[in-house]
Amino acid sequence: MTNSETHFLRPPILPFELRYSNNSNACYKKHSHPEFSIGVVDSGVSEYINQNSKQEISIGSTVIINPETVHSCNPKLRTKWSYKMLFVEPDWLTQLQTSISGIKHNKFQPFQKHHSRCPTLYQNFQSLAKIIIENESPLLVEESAITFFSTLILKECKTKPPRHIIPKQATHLAYQYISDNIDKNISISEIAKESGLSHFYLIHSFKKQYGITPHAYQMMMKINKAKTLLKKGNDIASIATDLGFTDQSHFHRHFKSIVAVTPKKYKYHL
Repeated sequence: MTNSETHFLRPPILPFELRYSNNSNACYKKHSHPEFSIGVVDSGVSEYINQNSKQEISIGSTVIINPETVHSCNPKLRTKWSYKMLFVEPDWLTQLQTSISGIKHNKFQPFQKHHSRCPTLYQNFQSLAKIIIENESPLLVEESAITFFSTLILKECKTKPPRHIIPKQATHLAYQYISDNIDKNISISEIAKESGLSHFYLIHSFKKQYGITPHAYQMMMKINKAKTLLKKGNDIASIATDLGFTDQSHFHRHFKSIVAVTPKKYKYHL
């Protein structure tokens, strides 16, 4: 019996499932599943089995489990642990692998590593999990997931991916599409379709050409429009809703991060 609570989150924009649990003593038999999975230990010590290898993992550990791989992760006897685990449909990763390598993959290419103590990988996963949990923006969730897994895939590449010359016009089409839809919660997939770029190269080329990511640009444009509406005397709550923010606190936080004052202070010159 355990007092822990396990949470499941499935972002609608991605074929993902995030599972996280605190102070769990639940144990699992060796098993496998069709999804790729990657996860981290938040506290405690666990015995991690991946096929024929066995090791102890603890806070700072990241585990990487290929689809259909027999594995288990269980807390040490009479102890509890906390963890986060992200399950990803292999087809989504296969498309990303193809986009990065330039080689058409008909099936998922397994990762060689199944465990890491890299602090950067651990922190990047925690950041992605936080964004999925907060689920403020579909564009941010999708962009963050693509960036995280692109980095993971590139570390596995034995050869550098081919260099693509991205026409500036293609990236400008993405820029224009975001500009024309700042009051909507658009996705990377929609922007990629409009520009003709793959998900990976859209983010990569956009940042290279404009110095910020598509989501950062979208947020900047939203806040610029909000400033105009505030100067006209529009209601703060209405502005947040009309510009596609999830709630007023979401709007308040992003406004202050860009303008360095609250919407209320900006509106009334406080």
